[in-house]
Amino acid sequence: MAFSTVLLDIEGTVCPISFVKETLFPYFLQQVDSLTQSREPQVQDLLSQFKVEDVKAHIRDLVARDVKDPILKQLQGVIWQHGYASGQITAPVYADAINFIKSTNKPVYIYSSGSVKAQQLLFQYVRGSDKAIDLRPEIMGYYDINTSGVKTKSESYRNIARDIGCDPNDILFISDNVLELEAAQKAGLKSKLAIRPGNYPVEDLSAYDTISDFAQL
Repeated sequence: MAFSTVLLDIEGTVCPISFVKETLFPYFLQQVDSLTQSREPQVQDLLSQFKVEDVKAHIRDLVARDVKDPILKQLQGVIWQHGYASGQITAPVYADAINFIKSTNKPVYIYSSGSVKAQQLLFQYVRGSDKAIDLRPEIMGYYDINTSGVKTKSESYRNIARDIGCDPNDILFISDNVLELEAAQKAGLKSKLAIRPGNYPVEDLSAYDTISDFAQL
């Protein structure tokens, strides 16, 4: 499979799928009360965009249903920044993914439903043996639902290819989500299904090119 550029999903691909739901979401929910009382202009602006009477209940409901709401994603990025910077959160990126991102001669981009800010924080504070590893210098760019569109829509991948400035067929997209892979394929991208511990089972693995270790690339 020939490709010149790599586009990576995050959870279930470069780090455990459980990281978001078992670490990031709970940390965010613990801060909801203080978040709604914040006087930070950025936070107040985002909260005002919800247009609901009970903001706290609305936020908790969105998180519980894992709704890919762009306002929520931006708020989460603000809160997670405090958690990462204080050392309370580090990202458990797989060792093979770290090695690949550091060593590949192909440009690496990230596409996640989490905000670009949240993505950058995750790769800035990667869990190391003695201190956090900053992988941001190795990553060429980041895309989210605000910049490029929903991950299950083909047009989102066309948008990314145009922004990168290369033919869709030159991009390899790796994700644990088959709906995302199908959308990417319709847009002309090559794809591989990430097989990681804890990922949701896929009924027919033979229908996809799979990868369980980035050393396979």
